[in-house]
Amino acid sequence: MRIFSFFALTLTFSMPVAATCFSAPPDSGLTHRIMIIPYDPQFYLSDADHDIMEATRQEPQKVRESFRKTVDLYVQHAIGSFRSCISLLNDADSLPELKEALMMAYSKTGYRYEKAMPLPVQKERADSVNKALKKLSKENTDSRTAHNYHVVPPDARYMNAVINKPEILERLFSTYGTDIFVFLNQFEIKTNYKNCLDIANKVYQRELMIHFSVYDYKGKQLAGSYAMSTFPSDSNNAAEIMKNCFPEIARLIAGCIP
Repeated sequence: MRIFSFFALTLTFSMPVAATCFSAPPDSGLTHRIMIIPYDPQFYLSDADHDIMEATRQEPQKVRESFRKTVDLYVQHAIGSFRSCISLLNDADSLPELKEALMMAYSKTGYRYEKAMPLPVQKERADSVNKALKKLSKENTDSRTAHNYHVVPPDARYMNAVINKPEILERLFSTYGTDIFVFLNQFEIKTNYKNCLDIANKVYQRELMIHFSVYDYKGKQLAGSYAMSTFPSDSNNAAEIMKNCFPEIARLIAGCIP
């Protein structure tokens, strides 16, 4: 199964938002509008690439691009089930100026590991988010909701986005009307050799994590942690990994949106 056949299928649901000029502050009673900033490709970490590339039979760069675009798309659709949402990655084909906005955001953002913040998961949105993700994948995804997510340990650390120039967020708000910003900071796959699922066949649990941060347009951080899903080390087809892991990750991130 070709990765991009799966991605092309899901991309048909993307809903670009036209750029315009906004002046009313979001605290005036307007509904929040969300902007997703994808992770920089250099923040892709994986100790499973050899197995994944071998099973998927695609060039490494194409696989990594598909991971980046597809997780962004899942998060966009999860959030889009209850908020207006624009992606600086997946909406850039119809709005080329978003590419410049993404480079500007990258240039004003630094990254560092910090202690994870407690996640303010909104359980009441689970049904609408699940429906959006089922539509995206065109098949029944599992019905895991907020209380089934992998719990982030209290001493966990994550890769945080540090906004060096907070005024960049106000500038994006004035242009696109987005007052909440979701930064997907780092993609990570690591094999947990302490958790052996099948001793005879040496099958271990792998953890797929998306490190993320949520800011308002004034530069106040609202959330910061990682969303995690797991898969066995003998399941290495990239399309299957995306289909099985990304819905859970998208649900958790969407649950942190005010």
